[in-house]
Amino acid sequence: MSTVSITTRLSTTVSRQPGPIDRLQVSITEPGDSVTLCAVAGEVDCYTVEVLRARLIGAVDKAARTLVVDLSAVSFFGVVGLYVLFEAREQADGTRRRLRLVTGPRCVDRVLDVAGEPVRFERFPDLASAVLDRD
Repeated sequence: MSTVSITTRLSTTVSRQPGPIDRLQVSITEPGDSVTLCAVAGEVDCYTVEVLRARLIGAVDKAARTLVVDLSAVSFFGVVGLYVLFEAREQADGTRRRLRLVTGPRCVDRVLDVAGEPVRFERFPDLASAVLDRD
């Protein structure tokens, strides 16, 4: 008589909450000698803002003469993101660099518009126009 052994394997799936890095991607590239590009995609809120701050502020001192922040792939933009942009602009001004924004999503434009005149940034509708040198 032969014996058949059956082994049951239990698989546990652990549900993991998406972390800040899952909800916000920030990449820094140098598409040209005079431009550094910071491309932002996802949600900028109080949960993810430190990802943006670390990457963007960390890039300012190493950036080329013009730092373009591409926000065209942002799906949510909270006021905390605006504070990071202020910080980046102040740091860029202190190092004689220009900070330009590529906007487009309503969530980004709305926060910038509501902030009003005192917080004006150089804004562009697309990446191509933002990287052109206008000196």
